[in-house]
Amino acid sequence: MNGTFLNEVLKDHCPLEEAERTKIHGSFCLRALHWLLYAIAILLFIWPVYRAFLNIEIVNNEGWNAYFEDAAMGKMPLYPSADQLITNNYPPLSFYIVGLVGRLIGDLVIGGRLVSLISVIAIATAIALSVKRLGGTQVAAAISAAFYIATMSRFFTSYVGMNEPQLLSHAVMGFGFLAFLDARSRDRGYVMPVLVMAVAGFLKHNIIAMPLTAFAWLGMNRRREALKCLCLAAVVIVTGTAICYLSFGRDFFLNIFAPRQYSLKKAIRSYKDLQWISVGLVACVCNGCAMWRDRSVRLCSGLIAIALAAFFLQRTGAGVWTNAQFDLVIAVAIGLGLVYTQVPLWPLPRWLPPAVAQAILLLAVCARLLLPTELKPIQALVDRRFKNEIAIREQVMADSVERVRKTPGDVLCPMLIGYRAGKPFMVDEFNSEQRLLAGALPKDAITARVAAGTLTIVKTDPRALWTKSFRRERDPTMQFPGPTKTR
Repeated sequence: MNGTFLNEVLKDHCPLEEAERTKIHGSFCLRALHWLLYAIAILLFIWPVYRAFLNIEIVNNEGWNAYFEDAAMGKMPLYPSADQLITNNYPPLSFYIVGLVGRLIGDLVIGGRLVSLISVIAIATAIALSVKRLGGTQVAAAISAAFYIATMSRFFTSYVGMNEPQLLSHAVMGFGFLAFLDARSRDRGYVMPVLVMAVAGFLKHNIIAMPLTAFAWLGMNRRREALKCLCLAAVVIVTGTAICYLSFGRDFFLNIFAPRQYSLKKAIRSYKDLQWISVGLVACVCNGCAMWRDRSVRLCSGLIAIALAAFFLQRTGAGVWTNAQFDLVIAVAIGLGLVYTQVPLWPLPRWLPPAVAQAILLLAVCARLLLPTELKPIQALVDRRFKNEIAIREQVMADSVERVRKTPGDVLCPMLIGYRAGKPFMVDEFNSEQRLLAGALPKDAITARVAAGTLTIVKTDPRALWTKSFRRERDPTMQFPGPTKTR
């Protein structure tokens, strides 16, 4: 009888012990996945930081920005006249900020790259704080920040640590949106966030998801505040535009509204680029369906929907590529923090504990970040051929700069090479092409100058541009119709 009683006691306690053991193991695995995501984010961010100090051209837009940052410091007009072959279709504020930073450290390009790197950290911070304002846990906030840094460094690496004001603008806008969430939690003080977001528009004017989400929420929930904020935003925009007109004249408007080709097919094909955030996006959609009654989830879902629409809208424009997706990356990162927090509240089957569901989510996120398997930071540390490639590219850049410097007169070459060589900015290839297609420039605007001997096209080794594939042979670039003068 004692033996029977003992067996029943053991039978009653074994499920409890097994459940406790499962809980302990699940907690350990979950923490391990947390640290795996943090490690991936740090590892991936190492490469853009390292690359920022290399003597190479990351993307050809770097030289374009450097010329106009110089212009903001007084080297040339910030907004060129219509008869020139260069165009500045960015708002002015970023050029002054990066120009001042570049002057402080002695190099505009490195200054712009550092501003970009700092902006990534700032955006990640704004994302983490936004998750907490929306009701997420501290762990969820850290996961969102790590997801953002890892995703940007992995799939949008050309923009991370590049001399371009896009991420600086997102950082300012991100903190403006964070201030809006703080005002929402206190139900007062909506004016200052709107002011910050309006000012961010004078850094880069294509960041629209966060201000539209804020105004949509105000319009549905606080109509009087919405009207007040809308009036304030209009005053800021009109005042800023008036200051720009007084400072730069009508050339400001001719540059900002320079012609551009648009294609609906290009936008439709861009759905393929959603693969980089597919795991987070699907998780956010599931959370939106499961937790729709939660006001924070509805707000975040609205942000994601508006960012997704803005992505497809902006991708219709020629020359608009990965940066159109940055609003969506930020929105999904915020949403991922809410997903991680609210998975335990989902109607999960009994055989799927919340901790296991959270672990599956993190495992899917980490797996997507690690595929494909080529990781630049590891290559830089252990791959001798990759180290040799870096050295060769830097030497190619130095040789190309010297070659352009020795070329007499005005030149047409990759913009950063021309900038490093001390040559004046004469031709903006992309915007000139757009103006040619729109009939705003004569068809021989470039070739006529080449034929007249006032412009020399210098063909350089494409390996100086990091985004070009690494090949040992020289590759002629920049084909133009009609007579050309090469050197």
